[in-house]
Amino acid sequence: MQIYLYASKPELMARWQAALHSDAQCCGSLASALQRDSGSVLLVYWNALDKAEQQQVLQDSGNGPRVLLVDHPTLAEGEWLISRGVEGYANTYIQSDLLPEVVRAVSQGEIWTGHELMQGLLKRLLARQGPVTDPEKEWHLSTREQQVLDLLAQGQSNKQIARQLDITERTVKAHVSAILEKSGVRDRIELILRLSGQGSSEINKQEQGYEI
Repeated sequence: MQIYLYASKPELMARWQAALHSDAQCCGSLASALQRDSGSVLLVYWNALDKAEQQQVLQDSGNGPRVLLVDHPTLAEGEWLISRGVEGYANTYIQSDLLPEVVRAVSQGEIWTGHELMQGLLKRLLARQGPVTDPEKEWHLSTREQQVLDLLAQGQSNKQIARQLDITERTVKAHVSAILEKSGVRDRIELILRLSGQGSSEINKQEQGYEI
């Protein structure tokens, strides 16, 4: 797995590179970082980007997962960025032993925001008014898929779900892929929006600030 790092402060890239214990490539400019290979993971220091650069990162969804690192993560900002398709959102100075876990998670198709932030995000989405759906019936889910969906809605990661259901992470990933395909959405956040009766287009209408 290839990893690209970009921050306006070289010491931050050195910190991330040391935490990852890998040959992650430190990029000298955002432009070079965005020329990364398809399927690679990109870590970016979000706070130092101007609005035009931030938009470039948000539009870079086709090349692989992006992890945005910020000095002071907030629920509102995290919610907005994830709604725009970002796969990872974390503190700039995240614990060194957690950063590899972040990269592993996003590279396997998960969304990483940290447990507390993910719980807050899901609670806000599920609290919105909207039609109540019966996913097991409407999406023709198997019993196991419904069990996985229930845990997804609680903000559980693939690893946590595997532990609770006593199955492998690979099996969880297969169930998640099947649920996404049956529900017609692209990721976990869109899935929660569907469950709460919200359409992804509703959050994309908000282009100012981070309130959605």
